[in-house]
Amino acid sequence: MTKLSHLLVLIYILTSFNTQAAYSSTQLTNYSYYPEDTTQFISRTLIRAKKNSDLNPSEKIKEKLREIIISAHIRTPNQKDTLASDCTNRQNCFMQRTPRNYKEARKYLFGDVYLQTSTKGLYVKDIYCNQEVGKENGVGRMQIPNHQVMNCEHSWPQSRFNPRENRNTQKNDLHHLFPANSRANSSRSNHPFGEVNGRVVNSNCQVSHIGEVDYANETTTSFEPPEEIRGNIARALFYFSTRYNLPIDEAQEFYLRKWHNDDPVDAFEEQINNRIFEIQNSRNPFIDDETLVDAIKDF
Repeated sequence: MTKLSHLLVLIYILTSFNTQAAYSSTQLTNYSYYPEDTTQFISRTLIRAKKNSDLNPSEKIKEKLREIIISAHIRTPNQKDTLASDCTNRQNCFMQRTPRNYKEARKYLFGDVYLQTSTKGLYVKDIYCNQEVGKENGVGRMQIPNHQVMNCEHSWPQSRFNPRENRNTQKNDLHHLFPANSRANSSRSNHPFGEVNGRVVNSNCQVSHIGEVDYANETTTSFEPPEEIRGNIARALFYFSTRYNLPIDEAQEFYLRKWHNDDPVDAFEEQINNRIFEIQNSRNPFIDDETLVDAIKDF
């Protein structure tokens, strides 16, 4: 992104941050996980906000989604879930339960959620260099590969976790974890994401870059991942921001919204969301309904 692109940045901001029309999507109704009134609540909130400019619909919508993620769910066949404070003395009830520890989270990440099969056998593809890592580096079912080759990437850096939330829950939440090349993961560090004027991560990883963004006269060292994973990262961060009540800085949010639109949800991302739900009883609503991002003005 160059200095000449400031006008494009302004145009994108104006078009993407003023899209809060009445919410009419029915995508969440495809999942019993979301209570019956979820879609109606979002729509009513946006309509009220149009009539009263003092209202902040973004916070209301995020609070609703957060409630769904953290509450106990009571499941009834052929009906939408109902929410409760806990599962004590309740049948057919479940709550979000992230893996018990970081080792278990990594076993699920590498040895289940992102484990793929080809004619050559089992492998895991890293998100930053598009490199496939196989059994010669320890890949296998419920196995953790060689840490010198592949690491677990916290797309929301651990140094930026919410101190008022359980740290282990944040650390082990599979919705924001990705398999990443170890050197690229180290280069990313805790830098925000963005499109940069910079260098490639290293000679063996030429699809990711690190450098300064050029956003509204703000120059911040940021990390630019490959195009094909950008939407996945954006939706992971939207989830984490909502679930753990954390803000996303303005420059990073601009790029994440852009990436969300440029790289929409595909079948593999849906598959990952479904598998994580089976493991830890929580879904990423921004994968289930991409239009939710436009319903929220500010993360």
